[in-house]
Amino acid sequence: MRVLFDISHPAQAHFFKQAIWALRRRGDAVLVVARQKDVTVPLLQRLGIEHVCLSAKGSGIAGMASELLVRYVRLLALARRFRPDVMLAQTGVSIGLVGAILGIPRLVLEEAEHARLQQILGLPFATAIFTGTGYTRSYGARQVRFRGIWVQSYLHPNYFQPDPAPLRAAGVDPDQPLIVLRTVSWGAAHDLGLRGTSEPDLGLIVQRLSRFGRVLISAEGSLPAALESYRNPVPVDHIHDLLAHARLYIGEGGTMAAEAAVLGTPAVFCNHLRVGYLLALEKQYGLAFNVDSLMQGLPLAEKLLACADLGWQWRQKQAALLADTQDVTAFVVNLIDQTVNSRRCIWARRPSAVSRPGCATGGCGGSRPAAHRGGCGG
Repeated sequence: MRVLFDISHPAQAHFFKQAIWALRRRGDAVLVVARQKDVTVPLLQRLGIEHVCLSAKGSGIAGMASELLVRYVRLLALARRFRPDVMLAQTGVSIGLVGAILGIPRLVLEEAEHARLQQILGLPFATAIFTGTGYTRSYGARQVRFRGIWVQSYLHPNYFQPDPAPLRAAGVDPDQPLIVLRTVSWGAAHDLGLRGTSEPDLGLIVQRLSRFGRVLISAEGSLPAALESYRNPVPVDHIHDLLAHARLYIGEGGTMAAEAAVLGTPAVFCNHLRVGYLLALEKQYGLAFNVDSLMQGLPLAEKLLACADLGWQWRQKQAALLADTQDVTAFVVNLIDQTVNSRRCIWARRPSAVSRPGCATGGCGGSRPAAHRGGCGG
């Protein structure tokens, strides 16, 4: 089997890494294409995932459009040479059109309801759209649902066990109370026209949170000089070890909020956006909170940090989440297998087609693999 993964954001590197490793272990050919955005390329390098970088993040509408054109051209040429049986990405902005032109199935993770521009560009071309717990939009017969928060694909206990050693190596004591504060650059397509927390307010937030422990700022962009000493020193590939050992997460980044929550760390997501999986983490499992801004989340964070049995409470909530969800990586690998086997069987049934191996396994009973008909897929 030949599988192409398109990774354009650090979170996608984490989401797909276990599936990439699983496929390579069993001998499948895997090609990973990447995009220079934030720490995506350095993260892939630190994870030891071989990849081809197609483009660097553009600035503004014109820059993003120019970059997308470059990605289309380069990905089209690369896919023609590699000849994948299936392509995977988040939202599928790049693989959607290219895969449709080449007749290659496109499996797309969709987790953020608000990313409308990316959805317009990618989802119409998707063969299947897989979504997790809490996702609110519907895509009809193409939608495949799984039970779980998408970040569990790499943070489920089957794949991740927190390690305090990387924290100590970076000069962070995992035994002291740690508070992770996340700020974003507000440079994504869905952030156009929006602004983050002002420098005075950010300084006040750090001052007040510091009463409860050491504040470590994970900054997507630059930090004011006065707050530079609070910058997180833990390497990017060990950020989940930090989140797992933290007493609380508060920040503007939704992915990191979900990561903290599924690891059993209280998460306060401070952003006007409302994302289905974060709402589910709040309403169904009580692991996270959704507010509009860091200043609005500050009193809530202080109240949580003042709770003596906070860690015990969240461990119970995390256990309930784990009991209610499935292995997301196993779901993804199974979806890949069903898609490829179904496609091979369709070719084998054509009068003019040469019979291909693999048609005795799943998907031969119909033109669509079972997972594509909806349900949990597990």
